Parts: sequence; C-alpha cells; structure tokens
Amino acid sequence: MISYLKSTVAKETNVIREAAKDRHVPAMHALALQCHAEQERQWWLREAAHEGYVPAMYDYGLNCGNPRQKRYWLRMAAQEGHVHAMYLLGRDETEPSERLRWLRMAAEEGHVAAMYELALCCPGENEKRRWLREAARNGLEAAALELAEAAE
Repeated sequence: MISYLKSTVAKETNVIREAAKDRHVPAMHALALQCHAEQERQWWLREAAHEGYVPAMYDYGLNCGNPRQKRYWLRMAAQEGHVHAMYLLGRDETEPSERLRWLRMAAEEGHVAAMYELALCCPGENEKRRWLREAARNGLEAAALELAEAAE
C-alpha cells in the first residue's frame, strides 16, 4: 500500500512539474510548496509571484529572506485582497497611520487577530471597544478578557 501511495504521489508531482514548466501558474505555486530544495522552492514561488498569482506573492514574501522583498510581496498580495498579508503588514508597520490602515483593512475583512491588534492601537475608545467586541464575538479569548477587565 505504501509503495502504491509513493508511486501515485510521484506521478502527481511529475504532472504538476510538467504543468509548471509549461507556465501554468497555479502549478508553479503547487510545485514550489512540494519542493524540498530551498533554492528550487524560492525559484518557483518567485516565478508564480511575478505572474501575479496572489497566493505565491504571499508565500514568496514570507519565505524570500530579504526584508525589503518581503514587504514588497506582502504589500502586492495585500493590495490584491490577501487578508493575512494585510494583517502582517499592519502588525509589522512602524508608522502609526499605516499600521492602523492595514489592520483596519484586515479586520474589516474578518481577520480576528487584526481586530484585536487594531483594538489595542486604536486612538478612540469607541472604535477600540467595537473591535474588541467583534474579536470576542469571533472567539478570541484575549479580547473577551480585555472587555471584562474594562467593565470592572
């Protein structure tokens, strides 16, 4: 049974590799995620990211190793609607207005951790309570505790 599974996986990987070589962008990304060799993984992620494939932009940003490139690719993914990329940009942003902007965008798209982070850095009490309530409503215990402490 195990040898059958290994054979099936190897065949599927070969199909994906051939599709990636033919410039099928989702296959490029899928192949990158299967690569054990770091250099090959980076190459396929970069290729798919340059083709505009949003999941690859995000993954390449996380894995490229260069802080400037990371920020660039996460921003590209965020601008295309990748919610977790929005959150990461906001979390790592040092300029307060940009931090609020990215966290707000992610929170408005339903990212629970962004809701909480946004509440912690909001300048206004009403907005802070709003995002704490929303995060708590979505199951974030830390937000519920923060609300309980504020009510005491």
